[in-house]
Parts: sequence; structure tokens; C-alpha cells
Amino acid sequence: MVAGFKFDTKPSPEVAGFLDKKGLKPSFHWADVSPREHAFGFTVAKATRLDVLTTLFDEVKRAQRNGIPFDAWAKDLEPRLEKLGWWGKQDMLDPKTGKMIKAQLGSPRRLKTIYWANTRSARAAGLWERAQRTKAALPYFVYSLGPSQRHRPDHQAQSGITLPVDDPFWDVWFTPNGWRCKCWVRQISKTEADRNGGVSDPPEIEMKEWTNPRTGETIKIPEGIDPGWQGNPGKNRARTQIDNLNLKMENAGKHSSALPKQVINELWRSKAPHSYSKMNERVHLPVAYVPGLASKLDAKTPLVAVSSDTIAVKVGKHKTIEANKFEQVQRVLEEGTPIDRGPQKGLSFWLELDGSMHAVALKKSGDGYLYIATFFQASGKRFDALKAKHGIWGE
Repeated sequence: MVAGFKFDTKPSPEVAGFLDKKGLKPSFHWADVSPREHAFGFTVAKATRLDVLTTLFDEVKRAQRNGIPFDAWAKDLEPRLEKLGWWGKQDMLDPKTGKMIKAQLGSPRRLKTIYWANTRSARAAGLWERAQRTKAALPYFVYSLGPSQRHRPDHQAQSGITLPVDDPFWDVWFTPNGWRCKCWVRQISKTEADRNGGVSDPPEIEMKEWTNPRTGETIKIPEGIDPGWQGNPGKNRARTQIDNLNLKMENAGKHSSALPKQVINELWRSKAPHSYSKMNERVHLPVAYVPGLASKLDAKTPLVAVSSDTIAVKVGKHKTIEANKFEQVQRVLEEGTPIDRGPQKGLSFWLELDGSMHAVALKKSGDGYLYIATFFQASGKRFDALKAKHGIWGE
């Protein structure tokens, strides 16, 4: 087994969901894919064929789901990759440079890296997502060193740092923070934080310049964090839900509206939207896919988004809508009665759900994207009054 990593027998839904919800993103070099893209796309350097990438993706998910140790996982996977021709060193054309290179494909060392990188990222993302829901009771993260005999000095300097779950420090120093990094963060209560000396002063994050060898782009990353590992996997996932759905549609060839509707439905049946509604920053989630309506409204895309703060208003202290109720937005937009209330208030769609009238207010942004302004429960009398005043849109 890879040292310092062990699966729980059954991963939490948040951990399992991190991989399950990814699309496939073939790539030639690890630096071709940004941390943001890693949040929604499964990628393995030199795995440019979909059959190879699909096999690796399916096997990583199987290992995570079933708690399969690395040695057993690799023993089963190696002959399958050999059969697919993805093993050892081979001549490959680098699409960036146009030159042939001797590329390392599958190997025992590479399988360890694939296993480690994906399982650790999934656990980190799951921890962050769960913490958004539980931070009222467990408001702090503490940085902890792993079981390595030698620790990187910059990582060792973070040991014991205790800060609120939403402190900007965790946007960059959320483990893992490099290749084979075994550091981890633990969510703790205020009582434990006080017992351990209280909340830390936020440390100054020193930055360094790093030039991507593939793109030539120079960016600033934190000193002590390996390039490609800067950022927070869970937060990046929250920020890229629209990108994630677009990638899955690209993988599927965009032939049918069934796939985006299925992905959106699965998202709203999970706990993720409730977690995202607790975030301090605004993120946008896909809530419906309406090609016909988008065409009528001359929108740039059939995807309809809703912001996390809109969700928070509805599922907060005085909630009138459960978070998973947003899965019904698709149905309301498809089957509801549309009423145009003028340029300021825009279109609203009305439909009876579970014995009561519900309305979705749909708007188009200045750059042509559809979004939900609000989703609310109302009386039938209000619907009748609005219909009598404004009529039905399109009639």
C-alpha cells in the first residue's frame, strides 16, 4: 500500500462524489491542466486515448468506493493497461511542440502517483464540503503533519496552525500541498481549539513566481507548495460546477439534453448545494437545462444557473424551500405557466408542486446567460392575480 494513506471502509458521500461527478479530460503533460480544471476533470498525463483514460478513471473510482489497497489495485490494473498498449516507454508526439519524445506511460511508480493524487484530492474535497455544513459546531481547521520521517520545512512551519474553516489561509494551504505530501487538516471544535492554545494569528503567505513550462505563463504560487497543488480541491469544485457540466456534455458529444438534466438532478439530490450555500463567496450552480427556452430568449447557453447566496436565502434560518427542492426548477421551467411581469421583474414560471403553487423568477444577464433570481412558494390567488394582470407570456 502507498505509505501514509489508507481508505476508510466506506468513503463518505462527499468523498465518493468528488470523483463520481468528474468528466474526462485527456492531457499530455500535467502542466497542461490547471488546478481549477482538475476540480472537474479526471486527467492523467500521457493518457490521451479515451479508452485508457476511462479505464483508469473507472478503476480509481472502484478502489475508492470499495476501499481497495494500492497493491491489489495495481496488480489487477497493470495487465489491463498492458493489453491497451499503455505501459512502459513509447514514442509519442507532443501536441504542444510537434516533436516526438520517449514518453513514460504506465509503470508501478506512475500507478502509485495516480492512486495517491486522486484519492488524496477526493478526501480533501470531501472534508472541505462536509466542513461547510458542520462549521457551526466545528468552526476550525488545524494543520497537522503526516507520518513522514522527514517533513518539508515549509510544511512543518504550518504544523498546529488553527484558523476558522473559512479563513483565506485554507484557500492555498489546504492539504495535500505537493506530490506525496502526507500533511492533513482536521476539523475541530472551539473547545479543542481553546485547549490547544486558541486560534492562531493568520500567517503571512509568501509567494514565489513559477513559469509553466508548457504555456509560458508566469503565475504566483505559495512558497513551499508544489506547482499544481496550490488551491483547495473542494473550493475549486464548488467554483467550477458549470465547467464540470460543460465538460461532461463535451465528453458525450452534446447529442441529447438527457445527460445535462441527469447531472443536474444528481447534483441537487446530493448534499453539495447545501454545503455551497454556506460558503462566504458566491458560486454558481447549474439548476436547469432548457434548449427551447434559451432559443426563445436568445440566451448564449441552455444552462440555467443559480447563485449560492440565492440558495442561502431560501434554506437559511427562515427557510421556505429545502435545498433539494431546487431539483424541481427544471420541471417548473418546462411545465409551468410563464408570466412576463415587465423589464424589471422579468419572466416567472408558475407550477403546482406537492399541493402548493411554486414560482421561479428567470432572468438573463447582460452578457446573455440565464439565471434564477428567486424560487418561492406562493398562493394560488397571487398566481391568478398576476395572470389576470399580465396574461400568459407568448399568447
